[in-house]
Amino acid sequence: MSKMNINKEQPDLLGDLFKRMPEEELPASFRSNVMRQIMLESAKAKKRNERFSLLATILASLVMISLAVVAFIYMEIPKMAVCTISTSALTFYLYIGAITLILLFADYKLRDLFRKKG
Repeated sequence: MSKMNINKEQPDLLGDLFKRMPEEELPASFRSNVMRQIMLESAKAKKRNERFSLLATILASLVMISLAVVAFIYMEIPKMAVCTISTSALTFYLYIGAITLILLFADYKLRDLFRKKG
């Protein structure tokens, strides 16, 4: 019975203790500090997700390249001869490649810009 009396008295004691404590106001910058911490954690999570996505892309690429090499070895494809490319064709290929890289870079920057706005 003594345990029951103690358990019944504890909430009253705690309630009295909490009533005696002075109420304190939160600092004016509390909300901004909490929001800053939330934004920092959000940025960390976003970076972590970007790194994971990049790692997943690299691993998937390596797996596809490895599968292609294994398929070539398994199918016993003969050695391929590398022919020389004329300079006019090489210039054309470099031109197309440069345009492609510029467009890919512009796409990346535009997506990044729209992501920041939204």
